[in-house]
Amino acid sequence: MKLFRIVVHGPGGDRTIRVPSPTEVQAGDAAAPLMVEGDAIVSVEEELDASQVADTAPPKTQAEELAPITPGAAAAE
Repeated sequence: MKLFRIVVHGPGGDRTIRVPSPTEVQAGDAAAPLMVEGDAIVSVEEELDASQVADTAPPKTQAEELAPITPGAAAAE
């Protein structure tokens, strides 16, 4: 799991969000819960400073998101 630094521009100006994610693309998904209406992602870069701490949990995988609604999940219960 890598740590990504996401710069977000919104009504209040620019701010930085740090999120753990396996890929750069999924980092935007991980940042979404911390964004507010009007925010836009300006940049996504891998955080190379190991002392930094993430602001949120990693994004769920597609399998984790779909598990509650798939027939396989119902059959497993």
